[in-house]
Amino acid sequence: LSHRRPAISLTQLAFFAVKHPPSIRAPIRKRACRLRESLSVMETLDSKQKATLQEYQSVVNANDINASIQILNDCKWNLQNAINTAFELQGAPSKGPSSAPLQASSQPATSSSTVNTGSSGNQGGGFRGSNPPPGNPEQWAPINTLLASGLSFMGPIAHRVLPHWAAESQNVAPPAFARKLKDKYPDLPNFYEGTYRDACRQARSQNRSLFVYIHSPQHEDTEEFISQSLTNELVRQTLDNNFVCWAGSVTQTDAYKLCQKLRVEGYPCVAMVNPYREGSRIPVPIHEGLFPPEQMVNWLHEVKVKYEADLAEAKRRNVEVKQNTQLREIQDMEYVQALELDRKREEEERQKKELEKIAAMEEEEKKLEEKKKREQEKKEREEREKLRLERRKKAMEDEPNPGPGVVQVAIRLPDGQQIKRRFREEDKFEVLFNIIETYDLRTPHGDKIEKWVMRSRYPRKKWDDPDMLLKDAKMGRSALFFVQEDM
Repeated sequence: LSHRRPAISLTQLAFFAVKHPPSIRAPIRKRACRLRESLSVMETLDSKQKATLQEYQSVVNANDINASIQILNDCKWNLQNAINTAFELQGAPSKGPSSAPLQASSQPATSSSTVNTGSSGNQGGGFRGSNPPPGNPEQWAPINTLLASGLSFMGPIAHRVLPHWAAESQNVAPPAFARKLKDKYPDLPNFYEGTYRDACRQARSQNRSLFVYIHSPQHEDTEEFISQSLTNELVRQTLDNNFVCWAGSVTQTDAYKLCQKLRVEGYPCVAMVNPYREGSRIPVPIHEGLFPPEQMVNWLHEVKVKYEADLAEAKRRNVEVKQNTQLREIQDMEYVQALELDRKREEEERQKKELEKIAAMEEEEKKLEEKKKREQEKKEREEREKLRLERRKKAMEDEPNPGPGVVQVAIRLPDGQQIKRRFREEDKFEVLFNIIETYDLRTPHGDKIEKWVMRSRYPRKKWDDPDMLLKDAKMGRSALFFVQEDM
């Protein structure tokens, strides 16, 4: 670029404004004011913002600093969002001179009369060809010469700085671009339809190298390269059988970033990327320009051999990682199972403790109930014993004196005790039964008798009618009865 002429400075503009007549001083002064405003705005930016602004202008080919800063401010200085916004604005239909896009020729300018630098608000410093400036055209010759020489140097690299909106694949996503390219050239290899990142993941999953083709729609060698090299049958078979292929256009953000990363300087361009080292700074095999099919096939085989060791090592690592992952999953599963067993064991122990606690509470309640029952029985026995003693005392107090109408009765109990008492002939057997009930009847072995019966030997008879009178028994003046356990 040593032949490039210097840009127009504020001093040159002031010189032209003084030297030329008033008819053209106003536009020059207006442009000088805009340049001063741009410089004052640039002084307010930090180094990071200046770098972002410079990269934004180089990508979208923007010349208006104020408009560029406005878009970056609206996008909060997010470069990707600002670029997308600029492409959307440039792709919108024109509504007047203020929205007319820059249409710089991709060929070097041969003279000032062939240059068209129309842009928004005359941002490029020139005037639209259909609206020439006032005054004598010869007076504008120095300015036009400087503008023409400033744009003429871009001819050899126009394919690198061409705006996205000027390309034929404008706003086309990577999958749509791959399909569009395949539709136009059916004999192309099978390009992966997705983003560059997705293609790298696909290559890693297949343990293959990634073949990258950078498409430049404006380059003069693109058509020849595709028709003679990429569509060659041997090249196509080699690519389809050994590599994962991906194609991108320089007019797309994805491919443009890749070009910057690979430092591409010429087109058409093909590169071979190791998908396992895609993010490293290691240089990748790259070829720029035309590529004869035979040389391309040899190059592909050389690259394949070069990457075989890396791919084998990556495959080994993947297998090892997969095995470690499976082992870790098995260990995690066993750990989860062990935790589940421990949880079940703790749950069983907790339930067992709860059951034991409940059983202990029930046992305690049972003991309390038995204790209450025993106390109640004891109380009832004491009451019965007290009642029996009262009955016995009362019966003894009512014993008649010997005399007519009185019968001497002897009652032998099962434990050997003997009751002797006098009764009136008019008394019922119920009186005898009540006296017997006042005693604690037990067997000779000390067992309590619950049911008993009274018998006599002469006559041998069972006496169990409580309403029968003693005189009706015809026992005479004395009687002997035996109390026995009723079996």
